Amino acid sequence: MRLDAKKEHILDFIVRDFIRTAVPVSSGKISKKEVSSGSPATVRNVMLELDEDGYLYQPHTSAGRAPTEKGYRYFVDTLMEIRAPEPEIKDKLDAILENLEREIDSAFEDMSRALSGHLKLFSGIGFLDEEEKIFGKGLSEVLKEPEFEEHGLAAEFADFAEHAENILRDFGGNFESEELNQRIDIKKFGSVSISFKDREFGRCVMFSLGPKRMNYERAASTLKYAAKDIKKRRTKKYG
Repeated sequence: MRLDAKKEHILDFIVRDFIRTAVPVSSGKISKKEVSSGSPATVRNVMLELDEDGYLYQPHTSAGRAPTEKGYRYFVDTLMEIRAPEPEIKDKLDAILENLEREIDSAFEDMSRALSGHLKLFSGIGFLDEEEKIFGKGLSEVLKEPEFEEHGLAAEFADFAEHAENILRDFGGNFESEELNQRIDIKKFGSVSISFKDREFGRCVMFSLGPKRMNYERAASTLKYAAKDIKKRRTKKYG
């Protein structure tokens, strides 16, 4: 069931701001940004209702609010938009994939490096058929996020990323057709994947892994563009 418009606007603002800053969002900040036409007291009441409904939580006493897993899920399922990625990453991916037919491994290494550098997430592509192969980059980059200042969590995420082949098997969508299938998981960590089938490479999964606070919208938009780019070039080859 959808939330009312006022709750959606406030939840959307909180999720986006928290993803960007990693700082809990106060009612005062929401009021100043004119997200809601209501008074600061009205904003506080709406935030309290979102708390009670399980979409937000208060990390510390007297702190602002941050999204819960339920809050992120509502944002992903209802509020986020798949958009064209920034021109610089589009141009970079296009240039890398021009080389796909000549230097396959090199092109996928470069693509993974470009995705991880752009998204600041552990990103890449995996192939799940006969010769299982994973191209993933960006572990050191994503571990700079403030969540991973906690050593135990950093080690846990490193282990999560290093066993990407197990994750990708779980992410694999419906490979019966050659359509793109998107999956977003929000648990202790966040993940976005796009799975598809290629005539030569077989079952393919593009992925980005990061903290629960990762930018799902940006990752989904960029991965979808990259997957479409691969499929477009492969279609030209096979007709």
